[in-house]
Amino acid sequence: MRYSFKNKDRSLPLYVDSIGYMWHQESVNRPNGYPYIHWLQTYSGSGIVTIENKKIILKPGTGILINQAIPHKYSPIEAQEWQTGYFTFGGSLVSEITTVLGFNDYLAIEKPEDRLINFIKHYYSDFEQNSVDPYFSSSLVYDFLLLIKKYSVKNPNNYQLDTHIIQPILNLIYANYSEQLTNSDFTRITNYSLQYILETFRYNQGMSPQQILRDHRILKSKELLLNHPELSIEEISQLVGFNTNSYFIAQFKKVERVTPGKFRKFYQ
Repeated sequence: MRYSFKNKDRSLPLYVDSIGYMWHQESVNRPNGYPYIHWLQTYSGSGIVTIENKKIILKPGTGILINQAIPHKYSPIEAQEWQTGYFTFGGSLVSEITTVLGFNDYLAIEKPEDRLINFIKHYYSDFEQNSVDPYFSSSLVYDFLLLIKKYSVKNPNNYQLDTHIIQPILNLIYANYSEQLTNSDFTRITNYSLQYILETFRYNQGMSPQQILRDHRILKSKELLLNHPELSIEEISQLVGFNTNSYFIAQFKKVERVTPGKFRKFYQ
């Protein structure tokens, strides 16, 4: 069973794209990713999700959150019937909100709490009966993201890693993003090997510290582009820590799909 919003209010900070419950899941291959954030969970059977050459098994009661435009594929294991639920969503501020909540490329969840694992089941009938308007659906997306954040905070393994590795590095990035931070800085403040740091960030944050640093610099550059029209693109690139103006423009376009100059013009 599937419900898809045909007329989405794309001006909303968050909106629902589709929701599916007890779906007979077939194989999916998205080399360019999906245009919306995608939550996928297993009700029965099992499936295997492949992201960046990493294989993640989705057994009953487990789920995975995959960000926009992240290449991935998934399929049932050994041709058995795989029943899933899924919830896809986007919004004008979805990138900013997910960044603040600490979600990046993907997040595999082995032991979701009951409210998270039953979220689709609880709300699917409302969507099916057309009793959910776009504004209520926007609040549902935010509630869903808070459940994801709550899992990340309460998971005991995540807590230790967050205290000793993740948070110290994030604090360093947020306070010193304009400086030339290297992987050596991350190993220095945590006293862990670079390999272990990268594995920890990839599993828990879905991306490396350097990718988080890049995204934070882009976020800060957007603030400067909108709030300081007197600053040139080159000046902004230097203020947020990029080595060259051309590299800043290339990275900005990669993340935002437009150049810094066009981004600024959108809001003038």
